Amino acid sequence: MVTLFEQLSRKDAETFSLVLSAVGIDHRIEGGARHYRIDVPEPFAGAALAAISRYRTENAPSQPRLGARGPSRPFSPSGLIVASLLLTVHLAILYSQAPMDYRRAFGADAHLILNGQLYRCVTALLVHVDATHVAGNMAGIALFGGAVCTLAGTGVGWLMVLAGGFVGNWLNAWAYQIHHLSVGASTAVFGAIGILCALRAVEAIKTGRGWKQVALVAGAGVTLLALLGAGARSDVGAHLFGWLSGLFLGAIQAMACRRPSGSKVQVGCGAIAAAIIVAAWICGAVG
Repeated sequence: MVTLFEQLSRKDAETFSLVLSAVGIDHRIEGGARHYRIDVPEPFAGAALAAISRYRTENAPSQPRLGARGPSRPFSPSGLIVASLLLTVHLAILYSQAPMDYRRAFGADAHLILNGQLYRCVTALLVHVDATHVAGNMAGIALFGGAVCTLAGTGVGWLMVLAGGFVGNWLNAWAYQIHHLSVGASTAVFGAIGILCALRAVEAIKTGRGWKQVALVAGAGVTLLALLGAGARSDVGAHLFGWLSGLFLGAIQAMACRRPSGSKVQVGCGAIAAAIIVAAWICGAVG
């Protein structure tokens, strides 16, 4: 007999023993207390090593799934860029000759959206009432939008956040039907929160871990909903529908993609998101 493995834990020794038994190689486990070794007949040493090596290769830890714990990725700075975009648009509207006209031309007017002006579901995300309104949404989009991009990638992440804002505004218009005007990026912010909840929840269901993170993100969303819902002009319906839209989109993403998409997909999705925003504003300008 020759010794192939030494200093094994009890669990590893038992696992390797099962592998060798499965391929019909005689062996014995020696040792006790903390460390074990496995001895096999000398003629079967090569076959035993090959069997254990094959087992290790086939059962190596898989690549981290989307949202799974693993080597941490840096927080996406794109959230700060998008927050700066919100501020830039707000200042441009504020110092224009007729700020109120922008709200009427680009706001999410429920009646007009249901009559075909779907671009308003996008343009309304960049229009804000005052400094407090835009500041709150800048913080939310930087934090939660950036977190989505950390998990899903920058391009895919912002396309999902934009889609959450769009669908949320459309559902809100459908709920109100008429006599309702909504503006602000908060619908997209809550879409991002929903996406985060879904990404973490699907991963927790698959692995049995991560429920604390799900609870943390959900708690942050409820807190933010309470804070933003305290104002008289707050649109709770848009926030709720944005969050629900994000939950749906995040769940689809988590189940469809095991890990963030490659750079080509990220660039493509980012370009699509930017093109949608530009096209929406052009439609609003000429409409």
